[in-house]
Amino acid sequence: MFSLHQVEIFQTVAAEGSISRASEALYLSQPAVSQHIRALERDIGVQLLVRGRRGVTLTPAGEVFLKYSRQLLRLSREARESTVLAAQNGRRRRYLHIGATPGIGACLMPHWMNDFYSFNPQITLALKVLSTSELVRRLSGPDIAFAMVGDVISRSSVVEVAHLWDEEAVIVVGRGHQLWDKSTVSAEELAQHSFVMRENNSLAHAWELQTLAEFGVNPRTVAEFNTTAAIKQAVGSGMGLALLPCFAIKNELESGRLKCVRLAEGVLRRPIHLLWTPTSLQLPGAEAFVQFLARNLDKLPVYPVELAESRALRSLTNSLGSRVP
Repeated sequence: MFSLHQVEIFQTVAAEGSISRASEALYLSQPAVSQHIRALERDIGVQLLVRGRRGVTLTPAGEVFLKYSRQLLRLSREARESTVLAAQNGRRRRYLHIGATPGIGACLMPHWMNDFYSFNPQITLALKVLSTSELVRRLSGPDIAFAMVGDVISRSSVVEVAHLWDEEAVIVVGRGHQLWDKSTVSAEELAQHSFVMRENNSLAHAWELQTLAEFGVNPRTVAEFNTTAAIKQAVGSGMGLALLPCFAIKNELESGRLKCVRLAEGVLRRPIHLLWTPTSLQLPGAEAFVQFLARNLDKLPVYPVELAESRALRSLTNSLGSRVP
């Protein structure tokens, strides 16, 4: 039997009209997308797509399946929410599932969720910490309504995007490092040191390489990790230096365990985005979550930060129409 994941991939391919564009939107390889489509067609027993030189088109059977696939995903979301509510023994509590990349999930979301609960005690936010690619995939299904990511990402047929702010990133060193007593470092000197970085093939790793390359730095990598916490531990132990957003090292700076050094040639910035889908706005609690962000973004605990104008959420609040004042 076909899976909801295959249905999500089929919808994206149909919307993009291309296997290659769908693979980019889903952060999957083209062979993986093609394999899922072929498996779906085998399970159903009919051809859904016609592959041509200019992309793909739907067969008559594919047009019919596309219509029902939208209903499948909508019903899947509704089934999940209704089941969770029923499990609460009839209580009127609502759950909203949100996602975040590791740094944001560990360092920002607990504070935000506490503030949100103080305004909306009848709604419980359930957080899942995942990679950006996995969050994009989950957003198109029933698992996650909104996601907060610290990666460069564009609006697509899969997700909507609102730019919230540009977070400053800094060079982070541990006690005993040669740069510990410095407040700034030149790009030329920075290139002489060893780096601890995010795992290869991740969007965070790509941002690190691109940002450093803009200043002429080709990093010598001694280790890669898939979480911000592991990177901080490695830097603190003297393994090397790292690039991290300021909000991720607030506690370590205050305790004196780590120190930030800024690049003499310019400020390093990384965009923070909110992701959602049109279906997200239909979920219980979505309206309250959007209102909370729109009204409190400039008051939420981030460190230090250059906020985008609150109008970055306008496209989202407009999607809710008159329901959001």
